[in-house]
Amino acid sequence: MFMKRIKKSSVILLVLFTLSMLGGCGDGSPASKEVESTPTLSTPTPTPVNTIAPPEDNINSDQIGEDKSGSEKGMAELNFTLPKEGIRPYAVMIDNEGTRPLPQGGIYLAQIIYEIIVEGGTTRLMPVFWDKDPTMIGPVRSSRHYFLDYAMEHDAIYVHFGYSPMAMQDLKKYKINNINGVANGGEVFWDLTTDKRNWQDSYTSMEKVKGYVQRVKYRTETDKELLFKYSDEDYELKGGKDALNINIRYTSGYDCSFEYDETKKHYLRYRKGDPHMERITEEQFIAKNIIIQKVSNHLIKGDDAGRQEVNTVGNGTGYFISNGKYIEIKWSKKSRTEQTKYTDNEGNEITLNAGQTWIQITPTSGKVTIE
Repeated sequence: MFMKRIKKSSVILLVLFTLSMLGGCGDGSPASKEVESTPTLSTPTPTPVNTIAPPEDNINSDQIGEDKSGSEKGMAELNFTLPKEGIRPYAVMIDNEGTRPLPQGGIYLAQIIYEIIVEGGTTRLMPVFWDKDPTMIGPVRSSRHYFLDYAMEHDAIYVHFGYSPMAMQDLKKYKINNINGVANGGEVFWDLTTDKRNWQDSYTSMEKVKGYVQRVKYRTETDKELLFKYSDEDYELKGGKDALNINIRYTSGYDCSFEYDETKKHYLRYRKGDPHMERITEEQFIAKNIIIQKVSNHLIKGDDAGRQEVNTVGNGTGYFISNGKYIEIKWSKKSRTEQTKYTDNEGNEITLNAGQTWIQITPTSGKVTIE
């Protein structure tokens, strides 16, 4: 399934370490990358990223095996479990720039995935995992500060590979338990390729992430309430309008879309017009629920890399989509550390159907089409 990995020479390790210190940028050019320093957390001295073979041979057969029940559902649905009260989830920054990160891995096991705009007119993803153990997660990329607002809503342990200057400050300010690839590359991450110029190939696994958490003694329980309630039975949205095809254009250069499968009662996800695929299962991503949250954004004044400010606090409008129907919703968030509330037009908090949820944090300047 994957080509055989070989160890890099010490020279390549040194080059990769230098690249990792630069972090991720919007356009991929070395001149525009930010210098990523390490927060003062329980982390060892920065080490180079070792190229080690991903644990393909140890992939749980439950993740990619045949559906013994004979169902036609996709692997994401077969492996979906509800988020668990009292357990801290893990939120991971995933690269979505260009084509080199594709296909991304491990996302199909997440209960919730956020997609938010970043510099360069593209987006990054942040899957959130409760009690799930994907053997490959990535490519992992650097943090942007507004993603932390959504990680804090779940009291999630945050996994990233470097950060922007504002994210670095906020990780310290809000004392967010995090795992940073710049400081812990060789311990927690491996490179998927041997290309020394490729900073878009850093992977981890939940086993490695949890091993680090155990070593530094991050707490694994939380008193934070779950963000969403789930329906005991599959239901259609009351008064909902048809939502068979959804297109979300973030910028002139990037869009994603969903197509409803009426037989399986879920949505197939597309990225820039092509099926959006999972590396582990080699299947197309699917969604049971889609939340579109319209937010305003703008360039950060004086930022030479074109980084964004995304206004997560306040209130606004959006859509909730499930089972081929949609309703208009409102969202509100009192502060960066508080949870976003999603309600229908009568003020009732929305209830999700059991299945993976994609939360599309969409610029108000973008375009949403629902048919």
